[in-house]
Formats: sequence, C-alpha cells, structure tokens
Amino acid sequence: MISNLKKILMFSCIISLVLPVIPTCSSSKELLSPIKNSDSSPENFSVDIIELMQQVNESKLRKHIQTIQDFGPHNTGSEALTLVGNYIYNELNVNNLQVEYMDWKEKEFSGKNVVATLNGMGQSNGIIILCAHYDSIRISPGAEDDGSGVAVVLMLAEIMSNRSFNSTIKFILFSGEEQGILGSKAYAQDAKKNGDNIVGVLCLDKVGYAQTTDEGNKVFHNSNEKSAWMVDISTEMAKQFYDYVKLDVIAKPQDPFSDHLSFVKEGFCGTDFVRYAKNPFYHTSEDNIEKINFTYLSKICNLTLATVFTVSRLNPVLTSNDLKIKIKGSFLSKPSSIYVKVENNGSAKDTANVSIDISMKHVVLKNDYFFIKKKHDYTTCHWFLTKEIENYWEFFFGYHTYTRGLCRFTIVIKGINDDIYLYKKVVTFGWIIKNDKVRLVPQL
Repeated sequence: MISNLKKILMFSCIISLVLPVIPTCSSSKELLSPIKNSDSSPENFSVDIIELMQQVNESKLRKHIQTIQDFGPHNTGSEALTLVGNYIYNELNVNNLQVEYMDWKEKEFSGKNVVATLNGMGQSNGIIILCAHYDSIRISPGAEDDGSGVAVVLMLAEIMSNRSFNSTIKFILFSGEEQGILGSKAYAQDAKKNGDNIVGVLCLDKVGYAQTTDEGNKVFHNSNEKSAWMVDISTEMAKQFYDYVKLDVIAKPQDPFSDHLSFVKEGFCGTDFVRYAKNPFYHTSEDNIEKINFTYLSKICNLTLATVFTVSRLNPVLTSNDLKIKIKGSFLSKPSSIYVKVENNGSAKDTANVSIDISMKHVVLKNDYFFIKKKHDYTTCHWFLTKEIENYWEFFFGYHTYTRGLCRFTIVIKGINDDIYLYKKVVTFGWIIKNDKVRLVPQL
C-alpha cells in the first residue's frame, strides 16, 4: 500500500515541475519483475522453465501430427473431424486436467470445441488460454494447418498438467476455424457473457514449416496494441532462454484470420504465433507431415511453454475495466490548464501498477507535439511516468501558453510488474487552440 506522503505527492502532482524529457518505456525485463505471489526466486524460475523445456518430445509431436493426418481431410462437420476430436479428448484426458466438449452451432455449421482446464491456485480468477484449431479444409490432411498447433497444445498440456500456477490455464482446440473462426467465436461470446477474467489468449496457427536456416530462426508474434504485453513477454523469453528457443520473435500487427481474434472482438487480449516462412503447400492436398520441420516446431513449443509459464504465474486481481480515465474542462478562458483523473475502481482488491503516457499532438501534423511556453522555456506536451495507484491519481498542468492548432489529446495506461496485462486508452479530438490565452478549465 502507498504511504500517506506518497499519496499526497501523487494527488498534488503539478506537472509544471515535470522535466521536459520524454522517458522511454521500461524494458520487458523490468516489466516482468517482480511477479506477485511467486514462490520461487528468479534462479528457480529459470530452472523450472528449463526443466519443463527438456520434456518437449519431438517424437510425441510427430505422433500427434501423424495421427491427425491419418484421419484424412477433416473439415468441420465431417466424420473425420469427429475422430480427430475424440483423439484430442483422449490425449488430454490422461493428464491431470478437467476435459469437456463444448457444442456450438451457427447457421448451417455446428461442431465441438475440446476444452481442458488446469485450475489456478492463486487468489484471483485469472484465465490464460492456449489454443489451436483442429479442423482442416476439405481437401487437406492439415498437417501444418493446424496439426502443428494442435501438437504443441497437446504437448504443453501434458508437460504443464503436473504443475500449479496462480492463474487457471485452459488448453482449447477449436473447430469451425476454416469457416470463419466459428468455434472460438461461440466460446469467446460465452466467456464475455459469463464475465470470465481471461487475461490473455495465445493461439498457435501454422507453426511447423521452415526450409532455410533463416526461416527456422524466426517466428511472427501478432498482436493488437492492447495485447502487445504478451509479445514483450515472448520476446524476453526468447532472449533469456535462447539456448533452448533459438528463435527471434518478430512483432507484427494483429492477424485477422485466426481464433485469437474472436477474443479480441470481445475485448480480451489475444495474440498468435505464426511461422516466419511462406508455406507453398498451405491449404492444399500437399499439407502433409513430410513438410513439417520438427526442429523448428520443437523450438516453437519451447517458446510457447516459456511464454505461457510466465503469464500463468501472474496473479491478475484487477482488470482493465477497473481503470477509469476522466478528462474535464474546456478551452474557453485563460490562462490555460489541463486536468485528468485516473481512477482505480478496484482499489479494495489491489493497487494498480501502471505507466501513464499523456500527449498532445497536432491532428494535421500528426507527428508533431504541441509545446508549452513559459517565459523563455519550452516544454513538449508529452509526459510519461509510472505510478502505483491506490484509489486515484490526478494530473494538472496549469497556467501556460500553447502553440496553435487542432489538437489530439491521448492518454494510454499500461500495466507494469504484476499488472502487466492492464491497458486503457482514451483519445479526444477537436480541441482548437486559437491563440496563446486559451484554457482547459477543470470542472470538478
């Protein structure tokens, strides 16, 4: 909890005292330490991950993909897909997991998702989802799309099922992906309706093809801005465990064609791993096991393990919905001032550890910040700071003159440390600063 002195300093924050320097974001390593309620030191944390990585078995990955391929093309609604689903269910059921089918139906399509749950031991109800899709297109045996992703999910469910984590981990294999992510859409909509605290979703889709050394040393991690913290974690894990992962993580914008998108549309964080190479056999009858690079797939498996392991050790008490941003005032009088209030409505549960990025930019000159003139000093209108917010934090910048123009005022809040998954953004447009005497008047 924050001391009274610290509260007074926070709540009386007069930004006139802030130096006109824009600090950069904390590194991923800083964001990941410390982890709340961790029961092991950083050294033991590394030992635990390495111990689990050593259980990744290339022969088992091959067995899963070969079995899936042997059922033949398995499009949604086919008997072959039912057999693949039964195989997946049985493989998950031998582990220390709760396994169930989830039926879904949309228009002329219907199917089953296979869901295995490893219950969390922390004080929160946070859920991490690791997923892939087990349907293929009508003509394809689906070895890489997405037998490769299914194999990784089954491998990690087996390895992680004997461990305990703060957050609950759900290993889910979706059907209906090739018809428009239908199975995951039904699941995500139900999760939203039920108020599930899904902290993050990591999807594996097409992760087994690489021909050259360069292709075998890289992987795409796709995300939107809200979910980028998961890319930060995978990037850090790839560096920290490079001897086992031997992959460079390449951050890419959100992939609009896989099951994580169903969760993003419902407001959850969702990302996916996709192989770096272009596979010429994708969505053809030649997508078979002979095209799979199992050395590459094993490295993807190790990276996924380290990423999920790290995320699942968080103890997510707050949600992004607990954070509220309020901007009040108008530019109708002088002298000028700005007032912002960030509230932690979950303060009874926990404090919010966040970075706060506040900026004023020209709408037309998009890369140019406004600046403030005070006598002969100029301050760029971009402030970055980190705070532990108990109940609320106030930002007040007062009594200066501004450059002229049409303004875009942006506030971005990102979680750090144990709250790394938090994210909130507010953008306002249309503030016209006509002269040196305009003002944003706080209206409390």
